[in-house]
Amino acid sequence: MSTVSPVTTATTNMNTAIPIPSLQKVTNAYDHGGYDAAIQQATNAIKYIEQFELLWVFERRALALSMQSQFQAAEEDAKAMIEYAPTLSQGYLCFGQLLSMQGKQKRASNVYQEGLEKVASNDLAYGQLLQAKKMVDEKTNQHFDLVSALPIEIMDEIVLLSKEEERANLFDVSRIWSQRLENCQNAWKYIYNGHYYAGTMAIARVLPKIEKHIHHLTIDTTMEEAWVRYLEDLENGYFRKLKSLEVIANMSNAFHTNSIISLTNGFWRTRYTLTKVILEFHEYGAPITITDILFYLPNLKTLRFNVTDSLADVLGEPEALQKPHRFLTDLSLRTSSTSGDALKPLTKWCPYVQRLRLLGATPSALDVVIDYFPNVEILGYDNSLELPASHDILNQDYNNKEPIIPVINMDNMYTKQHQGRLRAFYSSNGGWGVPGDTFLRLLQKNQKTLEILHANMGSTEQQKDDDEPFDNFRPGYAMKADNMVLNMDRLKRLKYWPDIYDAYEPLFCRMVSPSLTYFKSVNTSDLSAVVDTLINSQQPLETLAFSRVYRRHTDQENTLDTQCWIRLFNEYATTSLPGSNTTRKLKNVMFECCHNLSNDVLDALANIKTIKCLGFKGKWKSLRNFIYMAWIG
Repeated sequence: MSTVSPVTTATTNMNTAIPIPSLQKVTNAYDHGGYDAAIQQATNAIKYIEQFELLWVFERRALALSMQSQFQAAEEDAKAMIEYAPTLSQGYLCFGQLLSMQGKQKRASNVYQEGLEKVASNDLAYGQLLQAKKMVDEKTNQHFDLVSALPIEIMDEIVLLSKEEERANLFDVSRIWSQRLENCQNAWKYIYNGHYYAGTMAIARVLPKIEKHIHHLTIDTTMEEAWVRYLEDLENGYFRKLKSLEVIANMSNAFHTNSIISLTNGFWRTRYTLTKVILEFHEYGAPITITDILFYLPNLKTLRFNVTDSLADVLGEPEALQKPHRFLTDLSLRTSSTSGDALKPLTKWCPYVQRLRLLGATPSALDVVIDYFPNVEILGYDNSLELPASHDILNQDYNNKEPIIPVINMDNMYTKQHQGRLRAFYSSNGGWGVPGDTFLRLLQKNQKTLEILHANMGSTEQQKDDDEPFDNFRPGYAMKADNMVLNMDRLKRLKYWPDIYDAYEPLFCRMVSPSLTYFKSVNTSDLSAVVDTLINSQQPLETLAFSRVYRRHTDQENTLDTQCWIRLFNEYATTSLPGSNTTRKLKNVMFECCHNLSNDVLDALANIKTIKCLGFKGKWKSLRNFIYMAWIG
């Protein structure tokens, strides 16, 4: 069998000129006064011209489509040519050539044979049909099927280089290609359906051939036909190896009663293999509850549930589960509102969650997490970014192998945990801050385990509504923070935003310990105190970052900030020297929207010989910034 040749440029030879006899008949009739005959002959010639021009345009488009490997669309144009002019040769020549380009020599031969039977033998292109049929017949008898000779692993790699819709079209090349493609396991493990028409329908068309190989399926389409096809096949259990499923309902009214039944039945059919589910509904009234998902998928490990409803509206009746879900360890909830009262039932039925991300959470929800989720190691509180995998960020030497099994009290709820296992905390990257009193409890409870702390302590929504900060006022958490000393021996990454009462920044500075390697201050209220802390700590920081250190109200304050930068970097230039005996090796320094970085500051930076990466973000007056960036490179 010949291989597909999308770069072939041969075309059928179509004669679109007006036949001389037709012109002669029009001329003779007119010259002899036979005007009726002249009109009739001219009308026939016009029809002949229009017919051939239309066929020519069809052929050009078909061949152009074939140059982009869009053979299915090209074949439709060729079929339209045959239907429009079944007694003319052009359609058969074009269709046969397209099939031959794809290696479908037998089908091409049949098309040419059909043309020989329907086209008059005195047609000018009849000989072309005979020659074309002879050529494809010879190829059929002499072909070498490269595909059948390839190891299936190599064919897998070839198919993976194609786009999804292109992979689906490969099934049309030949029967042998189709058979071999069905056995390509790696090529069909991941299917990502976009919402565009061509790719979605191309994959849906070949689903019966590839469903048995799909491990990871994404359905993100506005095509109702595709929705129905996927859900029906899911319900019928055709996705036998499905491990992860992502459903993004972009289409209005994508789910109705039958669709919901198909989805839940599909969950039950795949309950032994499906361990990760991502569901995203953009309209109010989510069609499925969290209880339904946990009930139908008892082996589920990861759940991402993004809805526009509140958690209370989509929770369902978790008591129907009858026993705690044993395998769910990764839970992400994005709702319009997640209150503590709505979240608390999940602490009983999902007690083994280790990675928890809450978007749209109220302060009371954070209280529930602190007290009743004993196994959470990574927590995202109103953090819009995807939480990193634990093995990428956490110290594997401190892994907790055995989960904490909560104890149920007389109220049929779990008792509060006195010590936590939280190892990484991520707040919002800007926006509303974390409630100060609740966060203080989180630090106290998890001080022995925390390794990563990204804490936005900026103004909370409640503080904004109350028009805080108040004059001559210190909230309770601020007074506690002033005198608190925490033992953060495992902390290695610290990124913080100060609170409006300036209570947390001094506490964060006191957290600078020997384990710390990454330090980032955002919108500091006291740069001098931060610099003094870093200089006095003598800790081996690898990354140092400052963000939003804006111009002050007076020139004296601006000068003081500049002097702070110089003091800090001069200290690092003295202590951070190349060599194995150096106690401090600063490798990365980053500034985001930081003012008062004078040329003297850049000179001090230039003296730190261990820096590998130096980054600036924001507007700069001095061109020397770019010089120093080039010097680092």
